[in-house]
Amino acid sequence: MTDQLQIHYVDLGVPRVADLNAALSVGRTEGNELILNHPSVSRKHAKIELRNGQWWIVDLKSTNGVKVNGTLVTEAAVGSGDKIHIGSVQIEFKALPAVDFTAESIFDNPSGTVIRRISDFNSEFGLDVADVSAARPISEPGTKAAPQVTREKIFQVLVQVAKAMLQSDDLNSLLQTVMDMIFRYLPVERGLIILFDEQGNPVPKLTKFLEDADGQEIPISRTILKMVAEQQVSLMTSNALEDARLLGGKSIAIHGIRSAMCVPLWNKAHVIGAVQVDSRIHIGRFTEEDLDLLTALANFAAVAIERAQLSEKIEQERKIRTKMERYHSPAVIDEIVKGVISVSADETEIRAAEVSILFADISGFTTVSETQSPEEVAEFLSHFFSCAVESIFAYGGTLDKFIGDAVMAFFGAPIKQDDHADRAVLAGLMMQRLVGDWNAERAKADLPEVRIRIGINSGPAVVGNVGTEKRVDYTVLGSAVNIASRLESGVAKPGQLVISSNTLERIVGSFDTEALGEFALKGLQQKLPVYMVRGVNTSAVTSTLQGTTSAR
Repeated sequence: MTDQLQIHYVDLGVPRVADLNAALSVGRTEGNELILNHPSVSRKHAKIELRNGQWWIVDLKSTNGVKVNGTLVTEAAVGSGDKIHIGSVQIEFKALPAVDFTAESIFDNPSGTVIRRISDFNSEFGLDVADVSAARPISEPGTKAAPQVTREKIFQVLVQVAKAMLQSDDLNSLLQTVMDMIFRYLPVERGLIILFDEQGNPVPKLTKFLEDADGQEIPISRTILKMVAEQQVSLMTSNALEDARLLGGKSIAIHGIRSAMCVPLWNKAHVIGAVQVDSRIHIGRFTEEDLDLLTALANFAAVAIERAQLSEKIEQERKIRTKMERYHSPAVIDEIVKGVISVSADETEIRAAEVSILFADISGFTTVSETQSPEEVAEFLSHFFSCAVESIFAYGGTLDKFIGDAVMAFFGAPIKQDDHADRAVLAGLMMQRLVGDWNAERAKADLPEVRIRIGINSGPAVVGNVGTEKRVDYTVLGSAVNIASRLESGVAKPGQLVISSNTLERIVGSFDTEALGEFALKGLQQKLPVYMVRGVNTSAVTSTLQGTTSAR
């Protein structure tokens, strides 16, 4: 099993921590999973990837290179303790201490275990920070507080906790703050924060040990985690080691735990994880007031953690949108962000796909541009491109690029679309219709008619991010692309939408087509049958695809 690693680094003077759970890219600009804001770091500097259970760092032909423990490398295996220089920025890999998810419980002896229900805690304390009284001092950790000061102590601590948490701007730093506050206000020697993933599985996120404390595995029972989460209770044991001897708990005896507490990270009726703290030295280390304090602190922590997780999700969605909004319709991006549509985990992957390619341009654009100012030309092209992009996005297409007065798009990637040929043709027809509406407006101003040519071809192609370190485009390559371009530039007449026999064979809807004969296209030895599309033959295809943005 791959060790769970974290990346520790300093960015813009701020210490930061990032979990290493999946392959990630490292660079100076937006679009990288790990962004290092320093001029010595290239735009796309390096990537960290997993190979057969081992993490590797790979230099992406950066300007200032990658060093692992002082040695310049093109690629190298890395692990806990390694120091890597990305340009002049140092990052360090650190492993979380192991967690032993034993089936044994350290809270099994009823005579030595305190169980505190969250509902009882709420009814007794509530959590209104406005009720805090600053008149009473905070008692020493681990000592028995007088009942009348317990509430004040908890509220005073929570005010400090809230202030500290407000200063944390990301999840990892927030978890560190939570753990620091636990160690500040409670007599703990070891601490563990666990969060539940989307499937409800416990994931160790952060451990901390007192200086000079043993950093061996921390035992925690899955049974206890389930009890804490489902029954919403906090637990404390005064002498877990004695309990283990009585109950035959060998694992607990080996770990030597004497006192322990386990509380849920809870927000109202929702539990997102748990906090466990323990002591290997002192019997009766914790009091019931300590359990109440940890329970209250866990409530504040859960609220802050959920807020941080939401912020991370929003930021991740923003990054996805930034990467993809250039190419895809807002509706497609929404579904990719939500996970309804899955795309390749590695965006740089180049793969084969069955697609339909569309080219469109303005007939006689050179003549038009010679009689207009640069500003008028720009406005003219902007209007045409708006018609084109709206049509492409309406049918779930991917905008590839603008080439002078031409536009290129494809259908069937990155999302597989079995009806990509229909989508391409419908987008072309919509483009003609929108240009027609534009011409009606131009006629009112006595402006000449705009006529466009559209060519569409279908077939296998290579799709993916292609380019250099400084510039990468998500595009499609292959002979199918060349044929579509030749159909648009060499066959289609002004106002025509033409398709190849490859596209005609893949159409599942019903269109009104006319055979134009066979044409010799540059780069092809044999002539190619070409067809003109006049429109949709029935309402079936439009009722199925009109306004559709993605394959279902």
